[in-house]
Amino acid sequence: MSGPGDATAPDRRIGELAALVSAITAVVGLVLALFGVAFVGGSPVNRSVAAPADSTATATATATATATATATWSTSAVPTDSGSPGASDEAGTAPAASAPPPPPPPDVPKGWRRVGEPTLTVVFAVPDGWVRKPAGAIQSTWRSPDGTHEMSVKRDTSYGATPREASVGQLAWYRDTAASSMAGLKAVTHTTRQNGKDALWLEIDYHWAGQTEPRKRVEVFVAGSAGQVYQLLFDTAAGPGNPNLATQRELFATARAQLLIDRNAP
Repeated sequence: MSGPGDATAPDRRIGELAALVSAITAVVGLVLALFGVAFVGGSPVNRSVAAPADSTATATATATATATATATWSTSAVPTDSGSPGASDEAGTAPAASAPPPPPPPDVPKGWRRVGEPTLTVVFAVPDGWVRKPAGAIQSTWRSPDGTHEMSVKRDTSYGATPREASVGQLAWYRDTAASSMAGLKAVTHTTRQNGKDALWLEIDYHWAGQTEPRKRVEVFVAGSAGQVYQLLFDTAAGPGNPNLATQRELFATARAQLLIDRNAP
């Protein structure tokens, strides 16, 4: 038979073994705590268990966050054209400059008056006392009281949009006696400037069909802004020794100085 002391020996060994295991566990936990490692769950401190430190998902997330931060810094730190940080292109864009207003018309010389033809978008001057002939769709014509001089202002697109095209087409029509009633025509073309633009100046010597009295026509062609060509002309009886030609030159020079194209009102 066993004695009473024999029954407690196994229990004592188990208790001693348990105490030893507890002591070892405590020591291991203390060592891990000293190295900053959480013992519970086996994961490092502040490390997500959703993705390991060297996983692709973690690398991608880190790169994305870095790129976003860099882009945000760049947008806020780099000044735009407006000179203020973070301003948009629209805020930094200056408004388009408006077209300068047309220059004021020159003073009308004594003995002249200003006339506007809204349908032709032109303003010009005529000598006092000149009479307006019935208006046409594309021109305004005026005659001196004695009938010696005639003045016309025309805006047309019949022959082209440039002074050269218009003058060539107009001259071809003048040479057609059946259409123009002009005969014995001799023409000279000069380059000139009109209203700040390149222009052409046409001089024509002719007589009316069936008549012998010589006549002189001077005409300037200048392009407008809408594809039309403006024409200003003077037509004068020009017999031998006739002083009318000197008067025509003066009239033509004054009318050219007073011609305002692309205008609706004086």
